Amino acid sequence: MSWYEKVLDVMKRKNITQKDLAKKSGIAESSLSRYLRSENRPRMDVVINIAKALEIETQYLLDEEETSESAFNSIATAVARKGNELTAEEKNRLIALILGTGN
Repeated sequence: MSWYEKVLDVMKRKNITQKDLAKKSGIAESSLSRYLRSENRPRMDVVINIAKALEIETQYLLDEEETSESAFNSIATAVARKGNELTAEEKNRLIALILGTGN
């Protein structure tokens, strides 16, 4: 299942509209619409905002075939952009993912 199919599935299960998700995630509705029509995953900071808004693990939205180096670079960028908005638990989960010890 692609990342956007996972997002749409969670939205459906939680009865969240695209407009609600845009508001909760702080992403413009038009941008969110483009992300949800494409198989290309947006920047990691956008994925983190979507996951937080849906109250799911960011890791769930990551592609399984994503390489460790690619994941590391994406996570490093996200932390640099949004690190001050992450909770201590979210930071620890990101560290575990980077180190390969995350579930």
